[in-house]
Amino acid sequence: MQIMTVLGPIEPGLLGFTNAHEHLLSDLYHESRSLDGVMNDEDLIVEELAILKAAGGSALVEVTNRGLGRQPEALRRIALATGLHIVMGCGWYRQKFYDETIDRTRTDDLAADMVQDLTRGADGTGIRAGVIGEIGSDKGYITAAEERVLRAAARASRETNAAITTHAVCHPLGIEQLDILEQEGVKPTRVIIGHCDSYLRLDYHEAIARRGAYVEYDTFGKRQIYSDERRIAMLAELLRRGYETRILLSTDVCLRSNLHAYGGPGYDHLISRVVPALRVAGISEQQIHLMTVTNPARVLAF
Repeated sequence: MQIMTVLGPIEPGLLGFTNAHEHLLSDLYHESRSLDGVMNDEDLIVEELAILKAAGGSALVEVTNRGLGRQPEALRRIALATGLHIVMGCGWYRQKFYDETIDRTRTDDLAADMVQDLTRGADGTGIRAGVIGEIGSDKGYITAAEERVLRAAARASRETNAAITTHAVCHPLGIEQLDILEQEGVKPTRVIIGHCDSYLRLDYHEAIARRGAYVEYDTFGKRQIYSDERRIAMLAELLRRGYETRILLSTDVCLRSNLHAYGGPGYDHLISRVVPALRVAGISEQQIHLMTVTNPARVLAF
């Protein structure tokens, strides 16, 4: 069992403190309709990640995939420049970002594309993906095309045992996503339900964790959704109920305005500000280590 980074495989014990859901170079202009959604300054990203590294960060999962402007070779250059372990995603994002490929390609062939990225390398580069995702749902429901991509992701996961990380924002779609993936034979322990903290309902989070999937609190720092204080309060209750082995944390930096250079909290927000706040809230060092080191290493290894 190894973790695949853009620089090659590493042993899980080397991963260290991990931001489990981030974007380095991506293009959300199709949705944002502003340059804020265009992350294309490689040198600036290296500077921003140096802050994360200095704060004690060791790794991140870069979930930019097809339709979002994934750049494998740039990710490799960034990993070399920063010394961070970068795990690259694969697959397709959500319907708004699909091209006609989805309608014209068989589900098994979509799965084969992801398997290629995971086992041989993406876009002819030889740089291998280390996770499937983020695989998303665009609205408050899963479209037929999105269901096909989820089923393709499941088949790729079954063939490779790579984890699947999803996008389910502001709606409890993680349950439906998990249902589809389980129908295809994927074990919930190989599934990460993303953006759970954009829908702060304890019964939703507990239902995901009880089934064995990972509950990802990955929008820390995005106060336009919820305050970090509210996220931490619910996270503390989820931990009190015994789900510390089923939680991942991150900040989902995906806009220029999320970066320090533009006045945002930066990639280091989790380790620099959230972790100290978790300690103040009574969350133990062991629980913090599980959520930021042990759990990411476990789910990313395949």
